[in-house]
Amino acid sequence: MSVKILADVNICLDLLLDRKPFVNFSGRIFEMAEEEEIILFISGLSFDTLFYVMRPAIGKKKTMEKLWLLHSYTSVGIVDSFVVKKALQSGWKDLEDALQYYCALRSECKYLVTRNVQDFRRDTDQIKILKPEEFLML
Repeated sequence: MSVKILADVNICLDLLLDRKPFVNFSGRIFEMAEEEEIILFISGLSFDTLFYVMRPAIGKKKTMEKLWLLHSYTSVGIVDSFVVKKALQSGWKDLEDALQYYCALRSECKYLVTRNVQDFRRDTDQIKILKPEEFLML
């Protein structure tokens, strides 16, 4: 069975906005999902954030096209009452990071990939928090 990972918003933006040099690593992770080497989750919450950030840069039509393409080869991580409750109770500095983490946990992901590893607590062995280049070295 393929390993499940959750991509944080910044990883998605690297790919969708072709942000150099980060797209080199992030892009490879999305290729792995497209080739079904991994099961890649994106939090349902992330689609709204992606739309909000991308639309001013590339317009609504192109943003929607890219989000539809992204949706076609990723799984959507559910943000439900469990995820929200755990995030609100977590005491994390950034609620969005806590939501991403608990979404990954709810989706039974083994890894959460982000460029902002410092923003995620590392006091758990349930999910490994890695930078894209770290994940690719596994």
